[in-house]
Amino acid sequence: MRKVATILLLICGEVFAQQRSTFTDSRDGKKYKTVEIGEQKWMAQNLDYHGADGYLGLCYGDEPKKKIRKPENCKKYGRLYNWSEAMVACPEGWHLPSYEEWQTLVDFAGGNEVAGKKLKSKNEWKKYDFSGKSPNAPKCKYTEEKIDERGRITVVKHDHCVTDEYGFSALPGGYGYSGGHFISVGYRGGWWSSTENDSGLAYLRYMYYDYSNVYRDDYYSKSFLLSVRCVQD
Repeated sequence: MRKVATILLLICGEVFAQQRSTFTDSRDGKKYKTVEIGEQKWMAQNLDYHGADGYLGLCYGDEPKKKIRKPENCKKYGRLYNWSEAMVACPEGWHLPSYEEWQTLVDFAGGNEVAGKKLKSKNEWKKYDFSGKSPNAPKCKYTEEKIDERGRITVVKHDHCVTDEYGFSALPGGYGYSGGHFISVGYRGGWWSSTENDSGLAYLRYMYYDYSNVYRDDYYSKSFLLSVRCVQD
């Protein structure tokens, strides 16, 4: 029985490995990791395409008025785009995901309340002590004792550790404003969708370092600068 289980594990591991590949953007020669999750194929890295003229989007920390650029941040976290730029940034054969395509991914990963834990990269995110007891020694896995009204003790196990089990590797690229002010790198990642609401604003998805959720909003200005993940047509 143990041999059979081992063989099945190896086979499953091989199948999962075959779902990961790379894609080369013919526009600038940059290579991106890709991953198949369910019936979708996603880029497993934030997009870093600066346009034919070199001015599409900004890197975290860029100061456009002073002509100061931080390409090292683009290399690490990808480029940040306003919504109009995001709509045209993906290469041929790929596109900015719709609200529904994002939701399909989130549902596959267990739903809004837990998908962040499974989709976030194991690296780059700010460490957080979920137990709330030891800020100098961050914990994502801990036990908690609860006492009911009869004095009975129940041990509750908590596990908020990031797994990145599908290889999506969401990064905390932060976000910015068109004038060049940036915040929250390491703490938050936000990604545009192509879907607009009735007010003409666009839906976005975001994750925090201290929550397992994947959130969605539709009230941010389209001039905000957010990350882009492309999904295959």
